[in-house]
Amino acid sequence: MSSEHVYLLDTEALDSFALKGRSTPQIANANGLTVRRVMQIIRDTAKLPFDQLRILDFACGEGVYAIEAALRGSEVVAFDVRNERMDEGVKVKERFGLDNLRFEQTDIRNVDVGSYGGADVVLFLGILYHLHHRDVFKVVRNIYDMCRQFVIIDTHIALHGRIKIEHDGRSYEGRQYREHADDDPEEVRRSRLLASLDNSLSFWFTKESLFRLLNDVGFTSVFECNVPLEPFKLENRITIIAYKGEPVKVSSYPWVNDKTEDQIREVVSLNHTLSHFGVKQFVKTAVNGVLHRFGLELRRI
Repeated sequence: MSSEHVYLLDTEALDSFALKGRSTPQIANANGLTVRRVMQIIRDTAKLPFDQLRILDFACGEGVYAIEAALRGSEVVAFDVRNERMDEGVKVKERFGLDNLRFEQTDIRNVDVGSYGGADVVLFLGILYHLHHRDVFKVVRNIYDMCRQFVIIDTHIALHGRIKIEHDGRSYEGRQYREHADDDPEEVRRSRLLASLDNSLSFWFTKESLFRLLNDVGFTSVFECNVPLEPFKLENRITIIAYKGEPVKVSSYPWVNDKTEDQIREVVSLNHTLSHFGVKQFVKTAVNGVLHRFGLELRRI
């Protein structure tokens, strides 16, 4: 027999979830598919049952994910810099007596382990792509520090890298996205509930760059989730789970141990080149790279 239970939420709660910050309800209540996916990920992969988990929900909006987890017994802290949508979640919490759920109005860019402590699961849903690149690295680092098991990220990505940004000597590709006009006043920016708080431009990572960022921060495994299914999910929108674990040591191939990803890439790249071209061709290519500067060329070895 299933231990899952459907709680009968009132019409006011369901209507606020359907609107999701809009003036009219979303088409087919499609966000319900993402809610299902996120809850299933937690149920399937968390090391503890819901009623023993502590969960942090970044940029929670109405708090639908936080409320779903709290109904299952989790201790949840949900925060958002805007209160227009979050106030609806507070009303649901109060009507249903969810004392294990707390809403806080705060800028997620200031949330860290010192202010909110750690959590088994961190929800970072629909917010990464609203951040400017100057903020995103600090926020992802803070999430890593707070996370005890894993973070779930649902985000837009760039299908093609149009620009590169640098951080700590690393390069990441993506594209910029216009959130507001540069001369929009603060009150106009804050009124756009589905846009960034204040930055005119946000940065969307390519999938490969986002995975490398999570690896660079310290997450040991990163997976893309495709089931539960989300029919008609946009091509440039993905759900990923990043796990914080202990790096393994490999006995059968000890050369991979205690190396950075850059060092591993160099070894694999060299071996691939030697395998593809042969040692003689590799040496010839390397020597000619020097000789060509002097108008010379080695034709035979």
